[in-house]
Amino acid sequence: MKPNSFPDLLQRFFTEHLAAQRNLSGHTITAYRDTFRLLLTFLSTQRREPVDRLSLEDLSPERILGFLDHLERKRGNRVRTRNVRLAAIRAFARFAVGHTAPDLFPHVHRLLAIPLKRAPKPLMGFLTRNEVEAILAATNRSTWSGQRDHLLFSFLYNTGARISEALHLRPADVKDRAVRLHGKGRKERQVPLWAQTARALRQWCRANQIGAEHPVFTSQRAAPLSHDGAAYRLSLAVSKAADTCPSLREKKVTPHMYRHSTAMAMLQAGVAVEVIALFLGHESPLTTHGYIEADMKMKADCLQRLDQPSQPRRRLAEQPSKILAFLRAL
Repeated sequence: MKPNSFPDLLQRFFTEHLAAQRNLSGHTITAYRDTFRLLLTFLSTQRREPVDRLSLEDLSPERILGFLDHLERKRGNRVRTRNVRLAAIRAFARFAVGHTAPDLFPHVHRLLAIPLKRAPKPLMGFLTRNEVEAILAATNRSTWSGQRDHLLFSFLYNTGARISEALHLRPADVKDRAVRLHGKGRKERQVPLWAQTARALRQWCRANQIGAEHPVFTSQRAAPLSHDGAAYRLSLAVSKAADTCPSLREKKVTPHMYRHSTAMAMLQAGVAVEVIALFLGHESPLTTHGYIEADMKMKADCLQRLDQPSQPRRRLAEQPSKILAFLRAL
């Protein structure tokens, strides 16, 4: 591998820059890794070259824009995911500026000039208690996978954990009736567990002989359960639960929606937003406001507290204006 070649730069970007120098969390490095796995596969197909023969010049702005368009059109990614992928590419470009030949500076700076794409902020949905129970009931607990799914969905609703936090859970993180979650930016927090959840976790780990530092949620091949795998298993349960709970047909249920649902359930129970922020691991309650939205019942209750304005007296009918009629007809 030649010094400052593209493969060399990419390897140093991950091992030296991200891990050693910036000390980024494993979650961030994994997200950057996934970006370049997708990007290099796309470029290899476009250039009809093996991945190991790609050069820095192959990362042209035109091809990067083509890759970002591919994410949205072919893979069905949202604008937010597109921007996350672009952020990883721009981070590599900034690293490459200081570690490549001066004649490539203009090329690298063109990559940095690719703008993030603005996107409308969607209304975040949430699951009602009935919908949560219907999904849990839809898991087939007579099978190993169904038992795991039931435990995972229960854990997500109990803790409001990010799916990445749940999938990185180890038995060593569970202490009595509390769990330690490893969040974004190397932040850790402790979250209480319901007695039933804590008991189910201990029984699951004991029955499957899961070591203290091994992941709790795995595939049948003992590999860590992936985000896509969890989302797929959830989609199967939601599809089955929709037969008894039709409202689920109108929602796009994702693992992250459990986080919104936990926040909404706490809000409806009268928990202060500041406490919900601590529970979810948000640095500021302003972030939490994006996770919670008043449901129709709460909005109706608020409306009842307002005095309905008195109806103004109806005025006598005025003579129609010929001038206004003329203007309306123009």
